[in-house]
Amino acid sequence: MPCTSYAPGHSVHYIQAGLTARRPGEIKQIHVLGYEGNWLIYEMDGAVHRVWNHDPEVVREFHDRAVAGQSSNTGEIALYFTSVKLLRIGRGGWTVDLYGDPDGPSECHITDHPPLNYI
Repeated sequence: MPCTSYAPGHSVHYIQAGLTARRPGEIKQIHVLGYEGNWLIYEMDGAVHRVWNHDPEVVREFHDRAVAGQSSNTGEIALYFTSVKLLRIGRGGWTVDLYGDPDGPSECHITDHPPLNYI
């Protein structure tokens, strides 16, 4: 069963993702430097940041798309939404959201029923 936690470092809740449009706060461009397993490393405002996420595949996909956008003219820019502490890369309807935790690993929550699909 998949992790059902919406805590930092875990899944992005649909309300959290929606708030990026309704209450984005300050939106900052980030420059992705690399990744190591579950850790994404990026630069923002002249400082290097590391955030952990429970899904290494999401971290890798975010990294790969951000690096491709940084090195070509794809139109994809990696952003940080301060109000919801969410990283996003994408253009049009195909985005990757990453809810990172700078404090590192935390336990996944597993339930015996599948998560609800709100789409």
